[in-house]
Amino acid sequence: MKALIVGADRVEPIREELERAGHFGITRTEHWSGRKVGDVRRAVSDDTRLIVVICDRINHKLLDHVRKQANKLGVPTLYSRHSLVEIRDKLALLKPVAH
Repeated sequence: MKALIVGADRVEPIREELERAGHFGITRTEHWSGRKVGDVRRAVSDDTRLIVVICDRINHKLLDHVRKQANKLGVPTLYSRHSLVEIRDKLALLKPVAH
């Protein structure tokens, strides 16, 4: 399964965290920088299982576009500033607790 990271230029630490930790069965990660005009028209892939949005790095139009697609596909979306610690904390809340 795949994750999508939207925003920011350097996402390797986030990509490694998602793929290493195995959240939601993530094995691949796609990245949209949000700097290209065409990003607002891109479609979220059907095999995407998680979207991570770096809020302080994208414009409102792209944010709205991604949010609508996530809702349509029923994909959980994590909103964060560019902070790996914040992303880890929010991922822990999304993960089901093992008993």
